[in-house]
Amino acid sequence: MRSLQKTAGKDKGDAKVDTSRRLSTGKIETALLRDIVFHRTGAPRAEMIVPPSIGEDSTVLDLGPELVVASIDPITGASRKQGWLGVKVALNDVAAKGAEPVAVLVTILLPEGARLEDLEELLDEIHQACLEENVTVAGGHTEVTPGLDHPILAVAAIGKTKGRAVLRSSGARPGDDIVVTKWAGLEGTAVLLMDFPDKLARLLPGRTNDEKALVVEGERLFSMVSVTRDGMVAAGNGATASHDVTEGGVLGAIYELCEASGTGAIVDARAVPVLPITTQIASVAGIDPLKLTSSGCLIATHPDGDSLVTTYRQNGINAAVVGKIIAGTRRVVLRESGEEALNPPGTDHLWLARAFLSEK
Repeated sequence: MRSLQKTAGKDKGDAKVDTSRRLSTGKIETALLRDIVFHRTGAPRAEMIVPPSIGEDSTVLDLGPELVVASIDPITGASRKQGWLGVKVALNDVAAKGAEPVAVLVTILLPEGARLEDLEELLDEIHQACLEENVTVAGGHTEVTPGLDHPILAVAAIGKTKGRAVLRSSGARPGDDIVVTKWAGLEGTAVLLMDFPDKLARLLPGRTNDEKALVVEGERLFSMVSVTRDGMVAAGNGATASHDVTEGGVLGAIYELCEASGTGAIVDARAVPVLPITTQIASVAGIDPLKLTSSGCLIATHPDGDSLVTTYRQNGINAAVVGKIIAGTRRVVLRESGEEALNPPGTDHLWLARAFLSEK
């Protein structure tokens, strides 16, 4: 078998990849996806319409009268409602394509010593999320795995198009407005509220002895992590591209959308909707809400962003225009302190917040 070093060198010509360095926490770097991952995708098939690429979280396959949209996601940063969240996050990738979610396949890896009630709790959460989204569990795999200290869940989602229409991450055009739905940091805020209510009750201004209220607030935010309706509105009202927001937050998702579309962007950080509770947690933990995992948010581009925002609000979904797609590769974020580069997503700030709160 060829070594990774040799394979990487062959795939990239004269390029050399240092395979001995350790990988950083979070999404694999963009350069490594290009240099390492995307050169190992098996046999090419004519049925594949959207292959693996930066910013495209779902594949699209032509298998008949309609197109099949499929995606897979793990749940690694939450300790509560993993099953429910796993289904919602996986379906979000399909919904961001404007497709109708149909089914999920679930892999559950349990640590040694797990109890039957632990498995039943995960399955109940998966069942409930599927009922809410009107999808079926089509299969999967469940086992107890040595070496784990907590359950690992991965969910594959399958959907179908209507009229063979697909909304891609790569469709943004210069002049389009950038629209964000709901609020940045939505998922991350919910996870932190539910996992660290005792510590946040001590650290947040005016929240002393407010643990139960913080958990309730976290559960309320958690209920908003689906973008099924967000994707349907975008697809049905002239959006040119969309991308759901996960690890790396709103800024990471906008970067990936630009990378997929081959465009630049000017993003006004001050225009991005952020809930007060997210701002408070970010201030205490020293994190950026715009780099906090945000399932429930959708990035959409549109020639007339204000009209799309109006449609979203008419459908009961908060939304705002936060920037503009531009020609070229200039990608900047405007903040109160000045202008900064829009960079690829690094370590999600959920991990930074968890590390901070764990020590308090």
